[in-house]
Amino acid sequence: MCALAMMVSACSTTSPRGYLPTQQNLLQKCPESLPTLVDGTGKTVMVTMKEWATQYHDCATRHNGLVDAVTKEATQ
Repeated sequence: MCALAMMVSACSTTSPRGYLPTQQNLLQKCPESLPTLVDGTGKTVMVTMKEWATQYHDCATRHNGLVDAVTKEATQ
């Protein structure tokens, strides 16, 4: 009887309360610092601003994905 109870409980497909399965890439923190602007030449400014934009968009995509995952889980 005890073995049967253990087997049945091991096959449970429900998640523990409060557990949110999330993609690992959504759990990465955003960079704490941005690349530094070395000088004021046009080329350097454009390269640095492009790096800033890339970091922002990568972080925003992860953040929005995490918000969507949490919101979806909360409504189920």
